[in-house]
Amino acid sequence: MTTQVLTTEEVKSLQEVQNQRDQLTINFGYVGLQLQELELQKETLVTAFLTLKQEELKIGKELQEKYGEGTIDINKGEFISKD
Repeated sequence: MTTQVLTTEEVKSLQEVQNQRDQLTINFGYVGLQLQELELQKETLVTAFLTLKQEELKIGKELQEKYGEGTIDINKGEFISKD
């Protein structure tokens, strides 16, 4: 087995590639953490949406029981019966 010494330029090139690989690995880790954070935010938004949807259905049911079948013009604050 023989050993040969690399040139300074070869060693420098290899070190640059290794440094770039290390930086990419760090960046991939950072992106992974950001994705996890976004997933948590998404779950929070989905929960908030489902809660809002339930509230919307509850209000709709209450108004239907009070006024009957029809539509509501939110801008005018009016109920228009189906009859």
